[in-house]
Amino acid sequence: MRHALSSLGLVCLFHVTGLVGHLSAADDPLATRWAVATLGGTAAEPGGDISFEAGEIAGATACNHFGGGFARSGADGLTITLGRMTRRGCHGVALERERQLIEALAATRAFRIERETLVLSGERGTELATLRRVGNAGLEGQRHKIVSFLKDGGLHSVVLSSGATVEFRDGAVAGATGCRAFAGRYRIDEGKLAVEGLAVTARTLDPCPPELEEQDAGILDALPRATGFDAARNLIRLLEPTKGWAVLWITPAD
Repeated sequence: MRHALSSLGLVCLFHVTGLVGHLSAADDPLATRWAVATLGGTAAEPGGDISFEAGEIAGATACNHFGGGFARSGADGLTITLGRMTRRGCHGVALERERQLIEALAATRAFRIERETLVLSGERGTELATLRRVGNAGLEGQRHKIVSFLKDGGLHSVVLSSGATVEFRDGAVAGATGCRAFAGRYRIDEGKLAVEGLAVTARTLDPCPPELEEQDAGILDALPRATGFDAARNLIRLLEPTKGWAVLWITPAD
């Protein structure tokens, strides 16, 4: 599938000159993982995340992974070089959030850290994005918000405030699609995931509003297809490895 953002030139190589050498991770206040909170002054959900380490960046938009580099100058100068990026198709809100994040990273020229918040700024101090400090998420033992689901080969964002969640705990999986509650069982064996016996336990909205029907069906279809997972970042991907697809993206709810 051709990526919807190809016109933005996602494989961006911004040549940077006159910048100081990279700080060590121990000395660099950027050296951690940050989840996107706002873009252009507007709350970003789904937003994505980014980590900085030894001159390199790695992260995720609402539906794709990216890599690249960064360079510091002076006390607060920052330039981000966006390089490799996956090309999973995005739809709806996910598409817009991805575009906003890519543009914000490319325009970043300075940063400041206020307690647990990172603020990225452009020319003349224009605020581009705010991010909050986070650690790596774990799949089990906590409730997750469902961010996106796979449908027709592309990732679709869930409807904001629809209450789509999932929790994996002690062999039981349970959650909500926005219209229905569900429950089932799961197993993890040598990194492989199996979701079994998934069934609807209650209707939380009846009838299901048209804007939630696709989401409802998509989540219930995606969960049993997940046979692997990537929990190496704050956005967890439930995977169908045969085709390399992420069938669900989730992030800690609390």
